[in-house]
Amino acid sequence: MDMVKVGVVGVIGVLLAVSLKNYKAEYGVYVALAVCFVILEYIMRYFLQILSGMELLRGYLRDNYSYLALLLKAVGATYACEFCAGICKDAGYGGVAGQVEMLGKLYILSVGMPVITALMESIQSMAG
Repeated sequence: MDMVKVGVVGVIGVLLAVSLKNYKAEYGVYVALAVCFVILEYIMRYFLQILSGMELLRGYLRDNYSYLALLLKAVGATYACEFCAGICKDAGYGGVAGQVEMLGKLYILSVGMPVITALMESIQSMAG
């Protein structure tokens, strides 16, 4: 049911923002930004559910949960960069949005390096 609510909020917000752009362009941006924050609140609810599930997984992993922490950092960075880039695109700053997306990709690559290194070490130890 939340998906329907979020969809309706998004469509109504976009229609309102488009209609307000005819009067003053900045009002459309403000409405779009407010809709983004409302949707972000729904995203955070599901993210908190995922975090509680991760805590359960952490209990199963005992002391070896560093990869789980890396996964959470990567997912959080992905959502944050996507959210910021979307706002920048809506405001008409596509160049800034591209830079935010590039930063997100590089951050995820840097966070994932220990996983890639461990994978390569495992492959090398199996190969002999």
